[in-house]
Amino acid sequence: MFPNSTDDLILEKLIVLYILNNLEEDVTDSQLTQIISKTDVMNYFTLMVILQKMIESKFIMCYTKNNRTLYAITQSGLEVLVYFQNRIPDFFIEKIDKYLKENSEEIYSSVIKKQSSYSLQGDSSYAVTLIIIEGRKNVMTINMSVDSEVEAKELCKKWNHSYRDKYTEILDILNV
Repeated sequence: MFPNSTDDLILEKLIVLYILNNLEEDVTDSQLTQIISKTDVMNYFTLMVILQKMIESKFIMCYTKNNRTLYAITQSGLEVLVYFQNRIPDFFIEKIDKYLKENSEEIYSSVIKKQSSYSLQGDSSYAVTLIIIEGRKNVMTINMSVDSEVEAKELCKKWNHSYRDKYTEILDILNV
């Protein structure tokens, strides 16, 4: 139905490995599809076929984190890329690099990030602020007062370590 030569399939697999290796973090199916479609380096149907084959070959891995399916390059995929990257034409690399550089904010707009801070409030308590940001939107802010700097630091540390889990737990509590 979509005739591709063996060389084309190899190139397309190398392109996927190159993209995954040059991203700031693991990406969802839709983020990877966005990159592929915007750079016009292959069509969507080819991507869907080779993704599954690359997972089976253990060149990329697919895993679920915080109810999101993510894709990442594996050590085997990295080794293949290092060895065969010279088969990717320079114009593809330039096109991908340019897109990733110019559109990183758009690519990661659905990525959830965190912020935490604390400050002395009067003489004896500390104001703690914990924030969740999705893309450019502040989706959750928690302000609280605690009695000691140690407690404030510990809250910030725990938030920074497991903010995604805490965000999901808070949403679950509020949706019950």
